[in-house]
Amino acid sequence: MEKQYGGGEKPPLSNFNEAQKKAVCHRDGPCMVLAGPGSGKTAVITGRLEWMIRNLQIRPEEILVITFTKYAVKEMKERFWERMGTKNYPVTFGTFHGIYYGMLRQIYHMTPDQILTEEEQKTMIEASVADVERENHRRPAEKDVLLMIGKVKNNGGFAGISDDPEDRQLYHAYEKRKKEAGRIDFDDMLLLCYQLFCRRPDILKKWQERYSYILIDEFQDSSRIQYEIVKLLAGKKRNLFVVGDDDQSVYGFRGATPGIMRRFQEDFPGSSIVRLSINYRSSQFIVEASDRV
Repeated sequence: MEKQYGGGEKPPLSNFNEAQKKAVCHRDGPCMVLAGPGSGKTAVITGRLEWMIRNLQIRPEEILVITFTKYAVKEMKERFWERMGTKNYPVTFGTFHGIYYGMLRQIYHMTPDQILTEEEQKTMIEASVADVERENHRRPAEKDVLLMIGKVKNNGGFAGISDDPEDRQLYHAYEKRKKEAGRIDFDDMLLLCYQLFCRRPDILKKWQERYSYILIDEFQDSSRIQYEIVKLLAGKKRNLFVVGDDDQSVYGFRGATPGIMRRFQEDFPGSSIVRLSINYRSSQFIVEASDRV
């Protein structure tokens, strides 16, 4: 028998300002919340989850919440459980890499030991740099090669990242060594998931049916390939709720760009836009000083 959710005491909205209420109570379709530091975005996301389950009778199994770090996932879960008063609501929380690895594991039966550790990846890149050095008589810095490879994978290709032939040579030398070892790296999980969904619409449909509502925190830090996968998952339902700060992005080194927020409005015309403009974390003096900076 299917477990029923919803009903019971309705969540109060008195603790939210008008913009926050609009975000929390958004029903269906795409919505982008522009939220600066201290504007209560975590409260809005967890409040929205409660509203969806209690008021809109959306099954928690259909809800996917994505953020960027394991710490943020833990904090979001705990805030949600505290709001609901119990852990018995099976909303899926995870990082991009964690969620996509879980999907790949079900299809390809992957195991954690197939993924290169940071130290193993560094060793493989050092060997790839040595291969190219012997041919070109020039040794690029391993850390620069690591960043380049990560950017290419998060971008889904070299376009807009690098037109240096040596970068391509290094990339393919690394990929060759990795393939021979039968291993993948952290960012391969993104590429493999994207390729899987493009190649197997039946598998994509399965996950689209599993997650009817997708919420993303710190959306401005999304890379191109992460965003492309999310668009595929949202499908025709388009129930994509993203929260981000268009003035802030800390993962540029990995291929993230705040321009992704402009793309959201282009890809989802007519989407609801909510701006959380009140800063609850800092005094007015600090807010005014930061605005001047």
